[in-house]
Amino acid sequence: MKRNLFLLFAAGSVLTQAHPLARGQSSLPPVPTELPALRYTNDFFPGTAYRPGVPTQESLLGFPSAQRAASPAEIERCIKAWTVAAPERTRLVEYARSHEGRPLHYVIVTAPKNLSRLDEIQAGAAKLGDPRSLSDAEAQQLIGSLPAVAWLAYTIHGDETEGSDAALALLYHLIAASDPKVEKLLEDVVVIIDPLMNPDGRERFIKMIAENRGTTPNVDDQSLLHGGYWPRGRGNHYLFDLNRDAIYGVHPETRGRLREVARWNPLLFVDAHGMGAQNTHLFSPPREPINPNLPETRRRWGGVFAREQTQAFDRHGLFYYNGEWNEEWYPGYTDGWASYRGAVGILYEQARIAEDGVRRPEGRILSYRESVQHHVIGSMANLATLQANAKPLRESFYNTRRFAVDPTGPYARRTFAVLPTANRSRFGAFAESLRLQGFELFRAENEFTAPAATDPLGRESRNKVVPKGTLLIPNRQPLAHLVAAMLEFDPRLSPAALEDERRELLLKGKSRLYDTTSWNLTMMYGLEALTLATELPASAKPFPTADTVKPGVVSPPASPVAYVIDGTDDFSMAAAARLMERGVQVRVAEKPFRLDEREFARGSVVVALLDNRSFAGDLRQTLARTVEELGLAAVGLGSGFGPGDLPDLGGEYFQRLEPPRIALLGRGGLTPGDHGSTWFVLDHRLGIRHSNVDVADTLDLARYNVLVVPDGRAASLSSNLVGGIKDWVKAGGTLIAVANSVGSFVSEKAEFSKVRPLPDVLGKLADYELAIHREWLGRTGQMPVSEAIWTHQATPGLAYPWQSVDGAHPEEKELKKRDVWQTLFMPQGAMLASRVDTNHWLTFGCAEMLPVLVGQQPVLMAADSVEAPIRYGVLAAKAKGTNAAAATETKAKTESEAERKESEKKDKKEPPRVGWCALPEGAELHLRMSGLLWPEAGHRLANAAWVTRERFGRGQIILFATPPTFRAATRGTTRVFLNALVCGPGFGADQPIRP
Repeated sequence: MKRNLFLLFAAGSVLTQAHPLARGQSSLPPVPTELPALRYTNDFFPGTAYRPGVPTQESLLGFPSAQRAASPAEIERCIKAWTVAAPERTRLVEYARSHEGRPLHYVIVTAPKNLSRLDEIQAGAAKLGDPRSLSDAEAQQLIGSLPAVAWLAYTIHGDETEGSDAALALLYHLIAASDPKVEKLLEDVVVIIDPLMNPDGRERFIKMIAENRGTTPNVDDQSLLHGGYWPRGRGNHYLFDLNRDAIYGVHPETRGRLREVARWNPLLFVDAHGMGAQNTHLFSPPREPINPNLPETRRRWGGVFAREQTQAFDRHGLFYYNGEWNEEWYPGYTDGWASYRGAVGILYEQARIAEDGVRRPEGRILSYRESVQHHVIGSMANLATLQANAKPLRESFYNTRRFAVDPTGPYARRTFAVLPTANRSRFGAFAESLRLQGFELFRAENEFTAPAATDPLGRESRNKVVPKGTLLIPNRQPLAHLVAAMLEFDPRLSPAALEDERRELLLKGKSRLYDTTSWNLTMMYGLEALTLATELPASAKPFPTADTVKPGVVSPPASPVAYVIDGTDDFSMAAAARLMERGVQVRVAEKPFRLDEREFARGSVVVALLDNRSFAGDLRQTLARTVEELGLAAVGLGSGFGPGDLPDLGGEYFQRLEPPRIALLGRGGLTPGDHGSTWFVLDHRLGIRHSNVDVADTLDLARYNVLVVPDGRAASLSSNLVGGIKDWVKAGGTLIAVANSVGSFVSEKAEFSKVRPLPDVLGKLADYELAIHREWLGRTGQMPVSEAIWTHQATPGLAYPWQSVDGAHPEEKELKKRDVWQTLFMPQGAMLASRVDTNHWLTFGCAEMLPVLVGQQPVLMAADSVEAPIRYGVLAAKAKGTNAAAATETKAKTESEAERKESEKKDKKEPPRVGWCALPEGAELHLRMSGLLWPEAGHRLANAAWVTRERFGRGQIILFATPPTFRAATRGTTRVFLNALVCGPGFGADQPIRP
């Protein structure tokens, strides 16, 4: 034992002597202890010889392939060097620029004989993609002669770095290998490698890795080195998840890719991702639910590709799995979107490491290099399957498109119709988004009658008159599967998928659905639409690509008193905001009005010359510049007189706006995605200055008059910050809080907003129920009979709204049990119809019904002095016998009055209610438009407020129950948010007159 101690001391002495810090060399780090598992040196392509003329990654970047994550600039350096070194095998194409100006490239790698006829290959694939103009003989000739096209795409989430490094390894191998197998592959296949789909997110994450990299390796996946920090690297510049953007096409990265994939019509589309470090490797096919519009090609061939991919992983002794959490209901995933076009879309999900390696539960360390290799193995396996099955896959692609245009098929005699609107910017953006997808669009040049039509609430009508100017999208066209997936009102899960989902909710308290269950584009845009049971009418012509309305100042009189920009258009709010930034005084009309024989909508923007006498500059030129930037028209008016009872320009209905000074909170527990979509809307839909501020900073809120708190954890804000916001609102600020962030402001303890979450008021539901009845009576204009109003005698026996639903709510204990139960079934993302108070300034530009996307957000209750201009559910006059109330009435007729009263007294039955609120007498409630909404959740949500507005001191509080700018695609609800931002400081808050 003494000898062993001596040896230990001696060893310690040697180690101490060797330690740089012990020698006073404090500038040198200690030599790290070794982790042999990080020395993963397995060759990705063992035994392959490479052409010396193609430089290696190590010679270009100074480190070997997959040793660490390459930056976007390093990736660009490699692909440019390799395409220059091998022009006979490659072409480099820049297809987009990110928001931060970084290029997005794809590299074509194929044999020289294919490279010389790329245009011919594209044209041939396009012909196969539209069988309407192709004979069977021509089709078979193309099927037998065209090479297969594969599109392999990597790292759409910037912090899932392995994909891009796998792309570099794969590219070098295909470009530089002197291997007959590779040469034969390139003769049979045009390989397109898209190495980096999100350069801005990757650059941000690479910077985080560098910031958190120490002198010793780290294998703890909880370390900042592996995970990063808010907002991490998943999203693009605006923190968007680009893997949800394929059906929306909001961002330049997506838009460029959509165009190029449409040009190539690939048979195989790979989308390589990363997932939790303690996971293994997932690849397609997915499990149920599967969207019914997904082509049979994906389902059948997905199994073939998976089988051969599993064999490749088995040869390497690797873990993998299919299905489990991966379902295929939402069509906006990149691989899924490609599948609707006829490709075999395949998803990879590899345990993401980011740097060094990660220790796994079984004790071994998965190195970054090995993690990269898993993507390489899958990619090569899929290419081999494509090569071996090229001809039958081309035939399947052709048959998928033939099925889509079959005049007797399921997509025949169905046309999606979007009715014309004066909201030109929204209508134009919708048409442009469909055109980006490659859809065939038409316009009704004349009014026509459709034999049958269905509206978004499922109501059917016969001989429906469709107005001139309607946008028509026939479902029967080459991209019919994608058209249906994006525009069908109400796709439904299979009974088996529904049963599995409900079982999971009940037994585990969580959903099996991975994303939103509703995404219909007409609903997202808030446009009025129909599904017509007919082909295109004879009068339909191709939809024009350019707007026929010329922007600018229209018909100004010699001496105008004002200029007006109609408020129907969403960009009118941008015009108001940008004019105020340029120093112009602006008013907005609370009511519709008529001046100079022209009619204008409420919310119209008015620039009065009297208000702007002190404007330093050319007012008309500034106005013209602003409206031309936005594609709007400003109408000059010679008089401010409104005929009859319509508003006059000098009256109280033209409210002067206060320039918004906007701060957007970020970081902390706030959601990067909602922060990003709000930021995007501020930049791209308004185009005005604002400040993104840190939730953790000590803020001088006096600089701002609008504060936006995006979605986030309820406890995201400190009590000090909430107290500061409270004082700021009291002094005249406009607070806008979204979704779960409202929790910081609606508790009774906060003594701030009077809005309450539903669980907090279950013992006071009668007050909120009465508010619903007051609103219903106020909107429907129901009046007592004339004799009762004008009689000279006091009227006995007055009727009160609550008497029509006589009966108490259950005990509070019972209501709490019900609420807990109903909460289990809250939607993943369902589209609900909401009713709109069209007299409120927050609803400028909105119709009487607004589709709202609802998920697992708070249920907001508004009564007393809180305004709720938009609530869930559209109340309508009831058809007889359509709900429980009708059944109750029928039963009552069979009993005497005395019997009925005695029965009610004895049984104390609840009155007919939808959730917490009894329906107003004679009304029914339309709620679900699209997506999965369990009845329990419907009862919880019905009649709750979607947006609220209330005074607090000299300021105001505006609360949104769900994110109004979701993925920057919900243009209907975004309009309400724009109204709040631009009009809020002038309409809802008191601003002092400065002497």
